Amino acid sequence: MKVFMDYRDRAVRLTDSRKLHIVQDDDPDIWVQTIGDALQQPDDVKEDFHHPEVRMFYRIYTKKAQQNQGFHVVVKVRGYDMIVVTAFLARGMSWGGTGWTN
Repeated sequence: MKVFMDYRDRAVRLTDSRKLHIVQDDDPDIWVQTIGDALQQPDDVKEDFHHPEVRMFYRIYTKKAQQNQGFHVVVKVRGYDMIVVTAFLARGMSWGGTGWTN
């Protein structure tokens, strides 16, 4: 298990099973580092309206910016326990919900 600190200095867990679900075969270490970067320095964070315990951390990367892609990390929050559910590359911030800028 890997533990990251987010932009508010809260611990966020990435379990081994979630890591296997998320990482791509090309370079797992890059994916883990990118998750940590997105949690620590997000461009935006959104809370789901229907599921207030779910947060999406979003970070734009320069090499993907021309394709309008960013890296998304979905985190489930229950009190002081935060765990990464999934992470992926996608276009724009299309997920609804309440948002706030870092």
